[in-house]
Amino acid sequence: MIALVDSDVDVQSSACGALGELGEKAATSEVISRLMTALRDSDEDVRSRACDALGQLGEKAATSEGINRLVIVLGDSDENVQPSAREALGKLGEKAVTNEMISRLVIALGDSNEDVQWSARKALWKLGEKAATSEVISRLVIALGDSNEDVRWSACEALRLLGEKAATSEVISRLVIALEDSNADVWWSACGALGKLGEQAAMSEVISRLVIALGDSDRYVRSSACQALGKLGEKAATSEVISRLVIALGDSDDDVRLSACEALGELCQKAATSEVISGLVIALGDSDKHVRSSACRALGQLGEKAATSEVISQLVIAPGDSDEYVRGRACQALGGLGKKAPTSEVVSQLVIALGDSDEDVRSDACEALVKLGEKAATSEVINRLVIVLEDSNEYVRRSACQALGELGEKAATSEVISRLIIALGDSYKGVRRSAYEALGQLGEKAATSEVISRLVIVLEDSNEYVRRSACRALGELGEKAATSEVISRLVIALGDSYKGVRWSACEALGELGEKAATNEVISRLVIVLEDSNEYVRRSACRSLGELGEKAATSEVISQLVIALRDSDEDVRSGACEALGELGEKAATSEVISRLVIALGDSDVDVRSSACGALGELGKKAATSEVISQLVIALGDSYKGVRRSACEALGELGEKAATSEVVSRLVVVLEDSNEYVRRSAWRAIGELGEKAATSEVISRLVIALGDSYDGVRRSAWEALGELGEKAATSEVISRLVIALGDSDVDVRSSAHRALVKLDEKVATELSMKRLEIDGLVIESKKYEFEYDHFANCCGHLSPLI
Repeated sequence: MIALVDSDVDVQSSACGALGELGEKAATSEVISRLMTALRDSDEDVRSRACDALGQLGEKAATSEGINRLVIVLGDSDENVQPSAREALGKLGEKAVTNEMISRLVIALGDSNEDVQWSARKALWKLGEKAATSEVISRLVIALGDSNEDVRWSACEALRLLGEKAATSEVISRLVIALEDSNADVWWSACGALGKLGEQAAMSEVISRLVIALGDSDRYVRSSACQALGKLGEKAATSEVISRLVIALGDSDDDVRLSACEALGELCQKAATSEVISGLVIALGDSDKHVRSSACRALGQLGEKAATSEVISQLVIAPGDSDEYVRGRACQALGGLGKKAPTSEVVSQLVIALGDSDEDVRSDACEALVKLGEKAATSEVINRLVIVLEDSNEYVRRSACQALGELGEKAATSEVISRLIIALGDSYKGVRRSAYEALGQLGEKAATSEVISRLVIVLEDSNEYVRRSACRALGELGEKAATSEVISRLVIALGDSYKGVRWSACEALGELGEKAATNEVISRLVIVLEDSNEYVRRSACRSLGELGEKAATSEVISQLVIALRDSDEDVRSGACEALGELGEKAATSEVISRLVIALGDSDVDVRSSACGALGELGKKAATSEVISQLVIALGDSYKGVRRSACEALGELGEKAATSEVVSRLVVVLEDSNEYVRRSAWRAIGELGEKAATSEVISRLVIALGDSYDGVRRSAWEALGELGEKAATSEVISRLVIALGDSDVDVRSSAHRALVKLDEKVATELSMKRLEIDGLVIESKKYEFEYDHFANCCGHLSPLI
């Protein structure tokens, strides 16, 4: 402190630096006051170091006086002090965002000195959307029309840095005008700003102007226009845009070709035309390595539509490129093309890439093999990945562990398991963690006594992430890992100092099944319901639910009822789910009352879970109050709640088959969401013959022609449950048509409905014998269905 007023400026400067390094611990009012005094020192180095120190002290230094002093320093006569002031304001966070500060930073963006511009941009970038106030945005809009081109450019840059919160209609309109600016720098900056504003800026006028900019004489404008179109998302993926971007792939400038590749990749599957794919294949042979790399990435982003033989054959060559970034991107692209890509040649090239001289390429090859799916799980691949477990680079070893885990049971050989056990002792924690996770993913084959013993030991690892992974692995190994030692160690882990370990221990105990449903485990999980961390509390709820009826003690039920009032919505939702899974023992009047209250929760997931829980509690929960509240939930604004309410009413059975319920379900049959409509039909089917009203039957006929096959299927299933009342001639006519539906599941559902029909239906069907004979012939095309269909007809043959 005394050193700050030393007569030697070097001592003062060092004192500022030392206080800054101490960070928030040094942020006393006296220190902050002395540093603010130092901001007025005659020596520029002292002023600069004082700025740095205030920034490092954190938000405690973000007092109004401190911010005002730093804003004044933004105009310091020394160009080395100004950047330090901007850097400090960026570090002080949201409290530092004042209009005066933003104004100074905007002015600094137009400074003739590039270092001043850079530090201003950096400060605004750190403040980001926090600086996007309406007043600031208004100032920037005005600046876009300034007579000084540097100011206009600075305003565009500032808006680009502020992001999507600056995407007002006025800003977008002004940026479109800026695309016609006489200054090229303003043009390309405006392009960049529109791209950063995201999909909100994807208006036809914006897209049209950007397409025009693709033909500009300035390469920076063309490049920025490509980038902006990519950032605007699917709305910008018009045929005109795509065609122009394909042309840009042949631009004379490297950066334009690079940006065109990136834009086409970002437009994703909508851009996956044959013209685009051909253009990107040509770009794979570009003279510029960055363009080749970007073309690889774009082809991977286009997905399976780009998985043509030509693309795959070209990408297979790319892992032999002279540039490591291109080789890595080629591996990523082959993985991104999905299950269509795993030809023997592709797999062989990726296996070769596992031995690449560059560690990033080797890591990318591991990840690509995983994405190719089961076809890549050959003995050659597995053997090579086992070798890669000894790679000199820890990230590659980690990727190899992850790859073996993702390949699943096919990779669960004794050699793989042995090598992963060795990897549990790796010096790098990331490798150890991935090895535990891989052993868990390999399933029951990996649940050897040696593996389980090693995982138990690892539960005491010094690294919290490793302990967490060990918990997860034990849970994934399932019931084979449910030894008394494992359960005891997981119970101890419930008290770990690290929340991630406690959370994973809860989940593991739930996954171990009924063997883990001991009194000790249940008692400990009840205690964990009061954990300070919401994720841990939620996991405890879920685990108690997974342990089932054995966990349905009065203490557990009482604590879960309390959890229904938790401040965290995920905990409340988890408590609902757990009570439903505990079964009839949990169907007390108190539980039912609390779940009814939860139907009115502010969170959609809680409301949905409450519906599900009431349905799972079954007939005991079928009170008039519950039914009334579920009927109200059928009109919820969230589709997931409406769907859950339908399912719950169906599960409550005949008691819920009131005229009010049936009438409301009929309304829901016209819901805009197909999953809700399907659930409504399932509910009607479960309610049985009481639901077979004339209105329901009329709706049934309409639903049999629904555009969504899941709705048609559910409607047929409902028909089989509604009984004789539903067997009208019109319904039967639709039944015959459905036997030839394009969807196999719909045909199968119609077959099942046929079996449940009686003499009345058989009489109707005898009038349509010729139609049925034709459908029998048609059904022979689907051998797996034919026997089922023949059985259906055989069931009715005595009646027809």
